[in-house]
Amino acid sequence: MFPILFSVGSMHLFSFSVFLILAWFIWSFLFWRYLRALAVAEEPIFDAMFVTTIVTLVVSRLSFVFTHMALFKENWLRIIALWVQPGLSLYGGLIGAVIVLIFFAMKYKIRVAHMMDAFVSAFMWAYTVGLIGSFLDGTVIGKPAGVAWAVPYAGHMELRHPVQLYQFACMLLIILIISLIRHAAKKHTWADGTIAMWFFMLFSSSAFGVEFFMEHTVYWGNLSANQWVLVGIFGQSLGAFYVRGGGKERLKIWGSAVIHISKKVVGGIYAKFSKRHTESN
Repeated sequence: MFPILFSVGSMHLFSFSVFLILAWFIWSFLFWRYLRALAVAEEPIFDAMFVTTIVTLVVSRLSFVFTHMALFKENWLRIIALWVQPGLSLYGGLIGAVIVLIFFAMKYKIRVAHMMDAFVSAFMWAYTVGLIGSFLDGTVIGKPAGVAWAVPYAGHMELRHPVQLYQFACMLLIILIISLIRHAAKKHTWADGTIAMWFFMLFSSSAFGVEFFMEHTVYWGNLSANQWVLVGIFGQSLGAFYVRGGGKERLKIWGSAVIHISKKVVGGIYAKFSKRHTESN
C-alpha cells in the first residue's frame, strides 16, 4: 500500500485524495462532452454537475454514518469531520447522483435516458481511475487469502485479497462490453438508455461477486449491507430493461427460439425411440 504520495514537513499528499479529484475531473469532462454532443446547453450541464457533486458527497457520507452508527454515537460532530473519522459509501453516493440527475433531466426537459447514458459513460471511467487510489490507500480491505496474488494491507498481518484489483479487472471488462453494446445500439437503433441499463446490471452483478472477498462489519442476514443495495440496483435495472429497453420483446424471441429447439430435440428423441420400437417388433 502507498497511502501517502509524498510529504513536505507536516503536510501530506494522500493518494486517495489525488485519484478521487482526478476521477471527478474525468467524470465531469466526459459527462459534459456526452451531453454537449446531444446539443444540450451548457448551463443545465454545469448546474447538474455542481449539484450532483455536492449531493453525492453528502449522501455518501450519511449512508456511511447510517451503516456505522457505532463509530459516531460518542461524538456526532465526527459526521462532518472526515479527517477524524473517514468513510464514504460508494453505492449511497451512486444512488444519490442518479436521483439528482433524474430531477435535473425533468427540470430542463432533457430525456432521462440521455442523462443516464451520459452519467454511466463518464462514471465507468472515473470509477476505474478511482479504484487505483483506493488500492494505494488500502482502506477497503480484502479477506485473508492464501492465493499467490494476495497482498499485504497496513495494520494486518495476513495477506489478503486485492479486492480493488478484482474490481478494476471487472471494470475493464465492463467497459469493453459496454463499447460493444454501444456499437450494436447505434447499428440496430436500440432504445435510448440501453447503455445505462446494461451498465447498471453488469456493474451491480460484478460488484456483488467481489463483495464476497471484502471484509465487512455490517451484515444484514447472510449478505453485507452493500450487497443488498446492489441487489436493489440490479433489480431496478433489470426491470427498466424489461419495460423500456426492449427486454420484453427479446424475451419473447428467445422464449420462442427455446421452445422451437426443445420441440425439435424432443421430437428427434421420440422419433428414435419409435423407430427402435418398430424394428424390435
